[in-house]
Amino acid sequence: MRRLFKTVQWKMVVIYMLLILLAMQFIGAYFAREVESYYINTFSESLNGQASLLASLLEADLRPTEGKEQNQEQYRQDIDNLINNLVKINGANVQVIDQTGTVVSTTEDKSTIGQRTSQPEVTVALLGTRSESMRIDPRTGARVKVLVLPVKGDQIVYGAVYMVASMEGTYTTIRKMNGILATGTMFALIITAGLGVVLARTITKPVKEMTRQARAVADGDFNRNVRVYSGDEIGQLGMAFNHMTIRLQEAILQQEEEREKLAGILSNMTDGVIAADRKGRIILFNRAAEEMLQVTMTEVLIKGRTLYDLLGLPPEDEMPLHEQEEPLFIEMMLPNRDEVILRVTFTPLQHDSGKKGGIIAVVADVTEQQRLEHQRREFVANVSHELRTPLTTIKSYVEALLDGAMDEPDLSNRFLRVTMSETERMIRLVNDLLQLSRFDSQGVRLHCKEADLNRVLHYAADRFSMFGEQQEVELHLDVPDKLPAVYIDTDAINQVLDNLLSNAIKYTPQGGKVVLHAKVNNHQKRVLISIEDTGIGIPSRDLKRIFERFYRVDKARSRGQGGTGLGLAIARELVQAHGADIEITSEWNVGTTVTFWVPFAQGGKAV
Repeated sequence: MRRLFKTVQWKMVVIYMLLILLAMQFIGAYFAREVESYYINTFSESLNGQASLLASLLEADLRPTEGKEQNQEQYRQDIDNLINNLVKINGANVQVIDQTGTVVSTTEDKSTIGQRTSQPEVTVALLGTRSESMRIDPRTGARVKVLVLPVKGDQIVYGAVYMVASMEGTYTTIRKMNGILATGTMFALIITAGLGVVLARTITKPVKEMTRQARAVADGDFNRNVRVYSGDEIGQLGMAFNHMTIRLQEAILQQEEEREKLAGILSNMTDGVIAADRKGRIILFNRAAEEMLQVTMTEVLIKGRTLYDLLGLPPEDEMPLHEQEEPLFIEMMLPNRDEVILRVTFTPLQHDSGKKGGIIAVVADVTEQQRLEHQRREFVANVSHELRTPLTTIKSYVEALLDGAMDEPDLSNRFLRVTMSETERMIRLVNDLLQLSRFDSQGVRLHCKEADLNRVLHYAADRFSMFGEQQEVELHLDVPDKLPAVYIDTDAINQVLDNLLSNAIKYTPQGGKVVLHAKVNNHQKRVLISIEDTGIGIPSRDLKRIFERFYRVDKARSRGQGGTGLGLAIARELVQAHGADIEITSEWNVGTTVTFWVPFAQGGKAV
């Protein structure tokens, strides 16, 4: 019941009923008061009129005259007839009293005739003053009106008229009028309640439908419309609500599209994006940031980590990122990943109200960039050093020749041979640099075709057999009698073999051994080629950088052997251009093995 009366419909009905009831109460009270006043006044005026008429008619009968005592009975009879015919018809009780206070005639108890009355109103009337009062009849309990008028003539009071009239009939009439008014009020309330329900439904029914529609919209259902029943304000409100629903659906769809676009952009960005609120709590974490920091958004939320904790920054009081007016750039390394260098850009957000908001941190992995920059600087330094050494040597020998060594044939010939050797070394260096530069700018251009790998390997072994004998290093060829045809650029593979065999022989001490292996892998359709030596080996810390340009394990010995430091870099470029891989394994003072593979020609298979 309490829930029922909380609805707008019943509130309107109750309000209308209360308004009608209040109006009817005011009208009824005013009407009842006026009706009562009207009937009482009418009753009093009628009673006064009758009393005045009776008093004027009794003047002659009560005035003392000669011979009146002889006709006393006749006078009394006349007075009885007069009061019975004039007053009794209205139901009033009348007493006629002479100037001595004796009851002359009455319409009530006849036994009072001839007795003196003790009514105070009669005493007042015999003094010439009329009196009027309301009282309760002790016998019947009814309300009566008492009216006493003096009977006088020529300013002489001859008696009085004492009238008592019951007012119950008047009040009965007033009660009936009030009952009619109450009945009318009840009917008005019933009719008002019915009309109020109808009127409230015309207002609340569309409102209820709009409420249901609002709940449906809140739940994401935009396919329903509010039914419009009329063109009034309620109908216009319904049409406006339908229009608002359509616009809201369009806005939400557009927002969803924008959010999906933003999510797609964030997820596919190479840079990590981290968003934090004013207290540093992380609220956004894209996939790139997860990969860079090796942590997931779920772990961050569960552990409640802040931006300062995640990036290992100083506390907020030492590094207030929110106070920065401009973006802040920081390069840093993570505590557990020293090899990774990150560049973080912190941008504080600011609300339209001017208050400081959250922080956007853009994380970029600049490890490769820093590595390339370091390689570039190292490359420039190495090239400068590599060129300066032979040029310095050539200059020294040329100056010696100019200073007189030219006149000594043996010495000048030796100086010229050294100058020629250094010049050839610079030519090899420049050629290697030009080749790598061409690889970088144009890519490795191969002219692959089907080739006999057995012939290629024997040719390489033959070329370096004499060089091995000079270095007192044994060179062996360990290949099957028959190898499948391969799809290669013969010149490129010959250059790879030249560089690898040259390095193996150079860095193998006298009495050592170098073996050129070949092994067929039919499952992967490739031939594995490896050069194994028993040389000085490569420390494990240098294996990661061994293919870098100008990188040498023993720089002094490498330059003494005449190497440029570019052979392995060129070999890797050429092997990878064939879609293959090259790898190196080594143990210090034990030996080194370099392995690469080449693909079969189409349909190739070992016999």
